[in-house]
Amino acid sequence: MPYFRVNSIVNQTQQDSSVVLIIDDMRENRLLLSSQLRLDGHSILEASGGQDGISMAQEHDPDLILLDVMMPDINGFEVCKILKADPRTHLIPIIMITALSKVESRIEGKKAGADEFLSRPHIREELLVRVRTLIQLKRARTNLEEERHRLQLLYNISRAVSTQLDLESMMSTIIEQTQGAVGATKGNIMLLNEQGEVYHKFIIRAGSPIEISDRVTQEVMTRGLGGWLVINKRSDIIHDIRQDDRWITLPDDEGETGSAIGIPLIGSDRMVGILILNHPDIGYFTEEHKKLLNALGSTVSTAIANAHLFTEISEERRKLEAILRQATDAIVTTDENWQISMFNQAAERLFNLKTEEVAGKYIGDVPPLSVLLTVYSNGSSQANAQELKMDNGRTLFTSVSPIQGVGYAAVLQDITELKRIEEFRLAEERRKKQEIKETFSRYMGPSLVDYVLSHEPGLMGRRERRRAVVMFADIRSFTRFTRMVGPNEVIERLNKFFTKMTEVVYRYEGTIFELTGDEILVAFNAPFDQADAASRAVETAVAMQKRFNALRMELFEELSTGFGMGIGIDEGTVIVGNVGAETRMTFRMVGDAVNTAHRLVDIAVDGQIVVSEGVYQKLQVTTSKLLSAHPLTPMGAIEIRGKDEPENLYQVHITQEQTLAEEEL
Repeated sequence: MPYFRVNSIVNQTQQDSSVVLIIDDMRENRLLLSSQLRLDGHSILEASGGQDGISMAQEHDPDLILLDVMMPDINGFEVCKILKADPRTHLIPIIMITALSKVESRIEGKKAGADEFLSRPHIREELLVRVRTLIQLKRARTNLEEERHRLQLLYNISRAVSTQLDLESMMSTIIEQTQGAVGATKGNIMLLNEQGEVYHKFIIRAGSPIEISDRVTQEVMTRGLGGWLVINKRSDIIHDIRQDDRWITLPDDEGETGSAIGIPLIGSDRMVGILILNHPDIGYFTEEHKKLLNALGSTVSTAIANAHLFTEISEERRKLEAILRQATDAIVTTDENWQISMFNQAAERLFNLKTEEVAGKYIGDVPPLSVLLTVYSNGSSQANAQELKMDNGRTLFTSVSPIQGVGYAAVLQDITELKRIEEFRLAEERRKKQEIKETFSRYMGPSLVDYVLSHEPGLMGRRERRRAVVMFADIRSFTRFTRMVGPNEVIERLNKFFTKMTEVVYRYEGTIFELTGDEILVAFNAPFDQADAASRAVETAVAMQKRFNALRMELFEELSTGFGMGIGIDEGTVIVGNVGAETRMTFRMVGDAVNTAHRLVDIAVDGQIVVSEGVYQKLQVTTSKLLSAHPLTPMGAIEIRGKDEPENLYQVHITQEQTLAEEEL
C-alpha cells in the first residue's frame, strides 16, 4: 500500500465536519444547495462544470458529491463514470440531482455508478437525510478499507520477510517497506544483542542504496533517541528535531531538520532492536503513524524471532473480525474456495442463521446463501456489486471484493425500503410530469408541449427576463355583444372564437398566456427561444384575422354590424414565470411590451393589425409568403398612452373578403 493512501485516510478521519462537493454549472443551484447544507454543518466545495468537478474531487477527496446531470462541458453521467473508475475517488458517494424524470435517465445514472438520485426542485429534508446517510456509509467503508489496507501492509511485510533467511536481505526488505509505508525520507534499524549493544545498523535514504554497519555513535545510545527507546521501551515522536535534546545530529547530517519517530522492536522476551524514521517536514509524523509503526514494529520483531509472526497476524485478524461483527451491514467472508470463514451478527439477522451453522461451509450448500453465487462468480477477479432479489421479497445490494491471500468479503445491504421509496418517487415523478404536461397544454399545442418537456424540463420552475414579441387580439364592441345575446349564447360563441384563434396560434407555435374576457394574450420567443419571433407573430395575426373573417357569420349572423377584431403587437423585455397565490399558480408574462401591445390593440380597428417600430424592423418578409402578400404600411408617429413621445407605428388591414378556411391551417 503506498504511503499517500495511509495519509489520506488519516487526514480524513481527523476532520470534524464533512465536506460536500457541489458540481453544477448553474450558480443559483449551487447557492441553494450550499446554503442548506452549511446550515446542517457541512463544509462546501463548489465546481461550475464537470471537468472542474473531477479535478476538485481528485484533489480534495470530499465525503460526498452532489452532481448535476445537464452541464455544458461534460454531462453528469460521464463525470460519474470517470469518478467511479478512478481509485482515488471511487468510494465517494454521488447523488445525481436532475430534472430529468425518464426511467432511462435513471438507468443511465445507475450504470454510471450513481449512489442516489434527487429530483429538482428538491425537498430540503430529503436532501439532508440522503447526504447524512451516504456520508455515514462512506466513512464506515473508509474505516473498513483503512483497516483492510493496514492488515494488508502487515501481511505484505510479513510475507516478504518470512520467505527470507538472510538477515541482511530481511532487514533491507523491512526498512524499505516501512519507510515507504509512511513516506519517510530516511530510516534506520539498529539490532541489539542480549546485552543491549548494537551489532548491526541498517540505514536507507531516499534514492540511495542501503548502508550496513556494525558501529553506531555511542552518544546516540546513551542520551539520544536510541537510548531513550531502550530505556522506556515505548515509541515516541519528535515533532522538531532541532528543539528536542534527544536528537543527536551526526557530522554527516549537519543541517538536518524536520521530525522523527522511534519504535522499539520488542520480541517475546527482550528488546531485539529499534526503528527510527525521519522526514524533513516539522510535525510530519502523527499518532496514526505511530499506531501503524507500532504494528509494523511488532511484525518486524516477530519476523526476527519468527515464532511471533503468526500470533501477531492472528491478533490483527481478531481485531478485524471484531470490527466486522459490529458493522450494521451484513458481512460474509470466505476463503478462496468460497467456504465461509466469518458471518457477522448483521448477517445472522438478515439470513436468520447462526454462525456455527454455516462456518466452514461452501456458500452454495447453504440454501439462503446460494443466491450469492452469482455475485461471487462475477467478483472472482475484481470487486463486483449488484442487486439481489430474495425469495422472501427483500432486495439486497451486494458487493463482493477479492482479498489477496485471504479470500473474499461480501457486504450486503438490505435496500428493500429504499427500493420501495424509489418506486414511489418514480411514480410521483411520472405524476408530476403528467401534471406539468396538462398545465402546459393550456398554453401551447400538443407537439410544442412534447418539445418543451424534452428540451426545457425545468421551464415551470424558471423565472427569467426574456426578449419577447407580445400580441393582443381583442373583439371590438364585445360589451355591446354581451347585451344583445343571452348568456348561453355569449359563452358558446366566445368559446368558439377562442377555440379557432387558439388553433391558429398553435399552428405558428405561439404561447398563449391568457384567455380573458374577449382578449387573447400571445407571446413568441417566450418562454423558449424562437429566432423568427417577430415574423411568426405577424403571420399569426394575419392568419387570425383571416380565420376570424370566416367565423363572422357564425359569431354575429343575426346581429347588426360593428363587431370585429383588432390586433396589437410589440416587442421588448418581459419577465416570465409562475405567478400567483400558493394555492393557485399561473404561468404569466409581465413587462412594458405587454402594456404597449395592449395599448396598440386599443388603437386597432376591425381587421387591422398594428405593430410597433421594433417589431417592424425585425420582420423577415422575404421568407414568408403570408407577409409578402400582406405588406405593412406606415401609420406615422402616433401618441401612445403612457409613452413620453409619439412612436412610429405600422399596420396591415385584412378586409372581410379575405378569409382562411379551417383546412388551410
